[in-house]
Amino acid sequence: MSLLEVNGLTVGFRMPGRDVQVVDHIDFAVENGETLAIVGESGSGKTQTVFALIGLLARNGFASGSVKFDGQQLLGLREHELNRVRAEQIAIIFQDPMTSLNPYMRVGEQLVEVLALHKGMNRSESEAEAVRMLDAVKLADARNIFGRFPHECSGGMRQRIMIAMALLCRPKLLIADEPTTALDVTVQAQMLELFKSLTAEFGTALIMITHDLGVVAGLADRMLVMYAGRIVEAGSVDELFYEPRHPYTLGLLNSTPNIAHRTRRLNSITGSPPNLEHLPDGCAFNPRCGFRFDRCFAERPALTPIAGDRAKACFYGGPLVGHAHEAAR
Repeated sequence: MSLLEVNGLTVGFRMPGRDVQVVDHIDFAVENGETLAIVGESGSGKTQTVFALIGLLARNGFASGSVKFDGQQLLGLREHELNRVRAEQIAIIFQDPMTSLNPYMRVGEQLVEVLALHKGMNRSESEAEAVRMLDAVKLADARNIFGRFPHECSGGMRQRIMIAMALLCRPKLLIADEPTTALDVTVQAQMLELFKSLTAEFGTALIMITHDLGVVAGLADRMLVMYAGRIVEAGSVDELFYEPRHPYTLGLLNSTPNIAHRTRRLNSITGSPPNLEHLPDGCAFNPRCGFRFDRCFAERPALTPIAGDRAKACFYGGPLVGHAHEAAR
């Protein structure tokens, strides 16, 4: 049994006079200790997918399907039951640590509060454990940082504090939503090494939400590529990086800077992501795809296994040679 099993997950939002679907019947699993990356452009549904898993959708959001964590069904849990799961077994790190930390409380007080509430530790025990965790996330002079306010810490330090807070209860699953976006490249590299070492040390599974394939390459075991609320390709990171089988995956890879190949301009995927209320007929990617043919305008491809654990939602079966935007010319 997988640590996390998601089947037929659909997510939507109730708007005046209509419902808008943003995630469309997706299936995936996460194993113990595994790092899974979910990638795609803004609006692809990746963040709403993980918010639905742990009950953090906006008030007008709704989700259906099945989400089993360690054998327990999460969808439909009462709020107090879900709070216990979120606090003790699943933790999330948000994109902006400055808005996630309480600006009126010292760093140490925020960590101590977590341990007192969820682990029942007394003051001395919780302080000692909080300092140990700040040390674990490679924060120099942890005791000094314990007494600071968030605004007295740099962006990279605040992100490490958030990771420390997320790991305090030793969760089985850690979710990181674009955790390196607001950081400079040097700090990003440090954060990726930190994630890698901490997941190995604590045996924690990790779901990384990102649009940065450079982050994925150095950290993840498997990757899901999302477009317009659906998974369009899935497989190991090595397989998808070296032999993408969906034109959208190829487009994402081609638009990623590569220091090994000097180019005067970055490649891009032509067009824009679709309006989820008015998806095109057939494959949602067909207006932007350089490998489309007649069937792509008439039928929507299902996510279909192609070899081993790989799957794709695409009718095109030929080699993906060159850039998709060049093939469209």
